[in-house]
Amino acid sequence: MSPADQGAARPGGGELTQAALADLFRHADGTLDDDPWPLVRQVAGSGDHSAEAPVRAALRRYARERNWYGRDLMAHVLAGLAGAGGFPLLLRAYADALRGDRDDDGERLGRALGIAMSVDRAGCRAVILPLLAGEDPALRTAALWALRGVFEPPDLETLRAALADPDPAVRRAALHALPRVDHDPLAYELVVAALRDPDAEARRHAVLLLAWSAPPAVVDHLMPLAADPVSYVRSAVGEALGRRAAGSDRIPAAAAALRELLADEAPSVRAGAIRGLGLLGGPLDALTSRVEDPDWWIRQTLAEVLAVALRRWPPARPLLVRLADDSNPTVRYTATKALSTPA
Repeated sequence: MSPADQGAARPGGGELTQAALADLFRHADGTLDDDPWPLVRQVAGSGDHSAEAPVRAALRRYARERNWYGRDLMAHVLAGLAGAGGFPLLLRAYADALRGDRDDDGERLGRALGIAMSVDRAGCRAVILPLLAGEDPALRTAALWALRGVFEPPDLETLRAALADPDPAVRRAALHALPRVDHDPLAYELVVAALRDPDAEARRHAVLLLAWSAPPAVVDHLMPLAADPVSYVRSAVGEALGRRAAGSDRIPAAAAALRELLADEAPSVRAGAIRGLGLLGGPLDALTSRVEDPDWWIRQTLAEVLAVALRRWPPARPLLVRLADDSNPTVRYTATKALSTPA
């Protein structure tokens, strides 16, 4: 039964909720070793609002103690119990994660924010909007990140301004909040402009946003990043070029860039180039050079791409035969399985 269907706690439900919450505290403190998420769902959906105060207190305590596991459990409980009522505390906890420990990526906390926004979109939006002009950089960044869950078209101007902010974290959060580039021409323009951002993470994020839904003409904007000084940007560009150029008149230009990336010194870039060439849909002769790549996972990527291409590109078979004799068992398995699959 959903939280909305349950309403107030059933008779005896308060005791059951408190018992489940006590077990959750033991999970968070490391004295109970089991799957805590059924308990999280039980308490979050109980409708027992008497649990809110201890959950809020525990969330704050775990955050102070840098117990990210406990904090995240309490965040999910609070999101289900309180909805928008718990959103300010959740958003501030997320802001603290952004400014704090490198070991704390805030991913599960972000999911809890998403739950709260799905419960009460308007209430959460009312919390977010005033923070977008705040002076606390981490809280502003957190609010920008959350804006994606409550986005409305007038927010584009706010995001345009944020994309010019001197703080790269603010710019990255603004990119995250933009609508799909195939849904809004201004969003497309803003993401294309972000390909020239001085921050490498922002450039990479812009590439990934364009990789799935931009028009083929975006290849012209992506091509310069094949020479980006940062390897994780180049690795993202490889697959993006293949996806966006496929079936268009940009195939020759994209193929030339991808052949260059095949010889990149960074293994992740070579892997991205292999995937990009596979997505283009043309001949894959250039991939022959990677059958003897020194990194086994590059050869594994090659085997996966050749397995998909086997029906449309017969020369993939002799390359897979070579990979079926590879020194790495994972590569051998992938190649052998592809060769044994009926045409």
